[in-house]
Amino acid sequence: MRQFGAFLALAVCVLFATDFLAQTAKSEDQKNIVIRPKMSGESGVPAAIDASKFIIIRPNGKAPSLVTTQPTAPTQPTQQVAGRPVAGTIAVPPPGVPKLDADTAFDYWFVAAVEGQRIGYVQWGAKRTMKNDRVLLVGVKYQNFTVARFGQIVSQWGEESSVENAAGDILVTGMRQGIGKDQALVLSGVVEGKTLKVTGDGAAKGASDTPWPEGVVGCVREPALFKEKRIKAGESFDYPAYIGVINRVVKMTVALEAEESLALWPKEPARKLLRYVSKMESVGNFKLPPATTWVDAETFEPLKMEFDFPGFGGKVTFLRTTKESATAAVMRPIELFNAQSIRLDREIPGIHTGRSVVYKVSAPKDDEPTTLFAGDARQTVKNPDPKTKSFELHVSAAHGPVRGAGAPAPGKEFTASNYFINWDNDGVKGHAAAALRGLPATASDWEKAAAIEQWVHRNMKAFEFSQAMATADNVAKTLSGDCTEYAMLGAAMCRATGVPSRTVLGLVYAPAKDGKPYLAYHMWFEAFADGQWLPLDATLGGGGVGPGHLKIADHSWHDEKTFAPLLPVLRVLSAKPAVTVGKVEP
Repeated sequence: MRQFGAFLALAVCVLFATDFLAQTAKSEDQKNIVIRPKMSGESGVPAAIDASKFIIIRPNGKAPSLVTTQPTAPTQPTQQVAGRPVAGTIAVPPPGVPKLDADTAFDYWFVAAVEGQRIGYVQWGAKRTMKNDRVLLVGVKYQNFTVARFGQIVSQWGEESSVENAAGDILVTGMRQGIGKDQALVLSGVVEGKTLKVTGDGAAKGASDTPWPEGVVGCVREPALFKEKRIKAGESFDYPAYIGVINRVVKMTVALEAEESLALWPKEPARKLLRYVSKMESVGNFKLPPATTWVDAETFEPLKMEFDFPGFGGKVTFLRTTKESATAAVMRPIELFNAQSIRLDREIPGIHTGRSVVYKVSAPKDDEPTTLFAGDARQTVKNPDPKTKSFELHVSAAHGPVRGAGAPAPGKEFTASNYFINWDNDGVKGHAAAALRGLPATASDWEKAAAIEQWVHRNMKAFEFSQAMATADNVAKTLSGDCTEYAMLGAAMCRATGVPSRTVLGLVYAPAKDGKPYLAYHMWFEAFADGQWLPLDATLGGGGVGPGHLKIADHSWHDEKTFAPLLPVLRVLSAKPAVTVGKVEP
């Protein structure tokens, strides 16, 4: 159902063991619940917590979690026809009847695949626990994917959890998402009336609370909705769901399309299934594609989920199977670069030192294609054609301040330290001081920002794609990563010297061996100097950017502990735009 909503977190991470305690709730039904992942070397209940007064929930620990994160068996071959994978078919056994202990409500294991090629697994389970004669249920959804970017293996994981009472009311939420080496984004929330009180650990403290309507459905109750609603073909039902990765409650609409007979596993007979289609409401201008779920017509248990996701190169399938088969190692990770890039029709020699390029863009899959890209002093949308959903994108170079330009002074959010762009630490401050060493005391903000771009370019290690969205302090320690890490560190170092900054999401021109280049998804940063926002890209170190940088959106990351600022990129990715090269001024 909303599994594809949680999936977007991992899609964002590949596109570009922290401890936490939930707040103590005020109502009797929510009181004394603690969510806390087990720390390394720790056994039993932490000494700081009185076990007689608290329920200890470890979403990714031994109990009551059902998660196993390590692969236990070799991969099985993908079913093929004429040497090519068959879309939607995965050579795994059916789940059978799992052996559940008395406290287990359900325990589902899904193998995850793209166009029939394995990428990892999803585990979805729930257990019961008692507290003061109350029945509480702890639900966990865990995803673990292994893919490749530019030939380098990338493993990404994410987890969401909820503590619910016997009636299905959510009391506590949890979300963990791997974002860098030995680093995870961790948020928890406690429901207090019409508000989810959200907390985080370390720099994530002070995360924004979010409105909480009645009837929000969590990990435990969600799979039971099929049986609970028992709708007929052509009917539908709605329910609110909390998506932790963007810290928002969204409306889900589920429609029963038909009953059909279908064989889901190789060499297995067809069985009667109910086919449902789930749609998530739009978040701003972004909406995920609909997902199809097949459930057993007798037990109403979900057996297969499927949706189209361009960021992973096609149709993503979650198919129920055994735990052993689901967690088998991914031996042939899919390469994402082709799926996460846009082919151009011709080369543009010297583009990063050129003056301007006019791109012709068409995006028939998007409702408002002219809003896919940002407009600013160096980039403008012109000549839109509503019939073909096409337009021209005029992009110019920017290498420093321009006379006569003037923009409103940025707010405090562009200088403050926050969860991702966290500059108030010795690592970032030390690097910033090193970058400015040698500049005169009268150096302008632009000279400072340009020096920081050069320092990051010279001192960051070569591209390394195992990190996802590491925070600036983490990057300051490792000095490694890809464009997201370059941008986060550059923006943080600017703020550490008093220069306002923000990150930029967009596309960058990338050459190819066959002569037809790509536009690849990319991140850089902007600094505010001389009354204008000026772009800088530490991955290239060019003292600005040329017309090969196409801007999608920018963000200060103020008060953000989720990946919501990245949704504009997923929107462009889902739109599958076609781009050709028009007029070029070298």
